[in-house]
Amino acid sequence: MTSDRFDHLFFTPRDLNASRKFYVDVLGWQVLSEWTDNHGKKGLILNGGGVRVMLAERNDEIEMQNPHAPHASTLHLDIHDADKRFVQIPEGDHVVHPPQENRWGSRSFVVRDPDGNLIAFNEMRQKS
Repeated sequence: MTSDRFDHLFFTPRDLNASRKFYVDVLGWQVLSEWTDNHGKKGLILNGGGVRVMLAERNDEIEMQNPHAPHASTLHLDIHDADKRFVQIPEGDHVVHPPQENRWGSRSFVVRDPDGNLIAFNEMRQKS
């Protein structure tokens, strides 16, 4: 039986520095590593606790791998307390919606990074 596990998400932001600032200053994530490739393009890997995200500047190789880029992505995170986590997020136009109950039996909030990628923080609950 195959056991695939989540490793990381890969985004190619329009502005690497703005995205880094969002993930570090707004979400409070840690930079695990950074690099500059042989074409001078920079990248970094961020750790949000239970998830890793790789951000890398666009280059011809990346564009050939994904001809539909750029595109917005959604990262769904499983958290324990949506309200407690939300108060750690600074106010701003990056907040798509604050914590709310939804029809799937969870309480969640959503933020948007500088490239329009959505990060949904989901607290799973049983429907009553």
